[in-house]
Amino acid sequence: MTRPARLTLAEELALLALDDDSGKVIDLPAFALESALAAAIVMELSLEGRIDTDPEKLWVIQPQMTGDPILDGALSQIVKEKAPQPAAHWLRHFARPQLEDDVIARLVARGIVRSEERRLLWVFKTRVYPPASGLEEKEVRTRILALLEGNDIPSPRDALLVGLMRSSGILRRLLSAADYERLRERIDHLAQLEHVSRELSSTLTELQVALARTYVAG
Repeated sequence: MTRPARLTLAEELALLALDDDSGKVIDLPAFALESALAAAIVMELSLEGRIDTDPEKLWVIQPQMTGDPILDGALSQIVKEKAPQPAAHWLRHFARPQLEDDVIARLVARGIVRSEERRLLWVFKTRVYPPASGLEEKEVRTRILALLEGNDIPSPRDALLVGLMRSSGILRRLLSAADYERLRERIDHLAQLEHVSRELSSTLTELQVALARTYVAG
């Protein structure tokens, strides 16, 4: 099965998380990006008609693979689970640093960003991902800003993306502080339209509390 040219939610989110000038992932709260990417995978599987969720559990309704390696890897793991688990279980399970690398690698493979090796302080090597043309990132950014400034009913995909951007902190980097406050009511409304978006906020809070406890214990 051949995937359409459209970017997945995870790919759009990762693209917005990359700084255009440096090619690096922007500074976000702990666990924010990997948790949001994990939620994006779950949401995409729902949009693809592979899974469904409610406040108590997530279950498979169509085990057929999608043709996307990241989505199919996640779907395979859900299929293998003997009993339905809550959405929060899968968000924690998929939220690994490797997921960020895998999604960015997909952007590289699709020619949307370039993979470059640079030196930090002329000694340490670091890998960055500047945009190839910038058109894809501009399209996503323009689409979301138009949605926030307007009163149109969003598509499910765009409503989910707003929720991911809010929970991860990307929206606060995309908008000025004044614009964020001006649009807060609209942002909150869009972000609360879907169960997994609400579950992401709760799970991210749990992970950040656990990290804080680790620092205190250390």
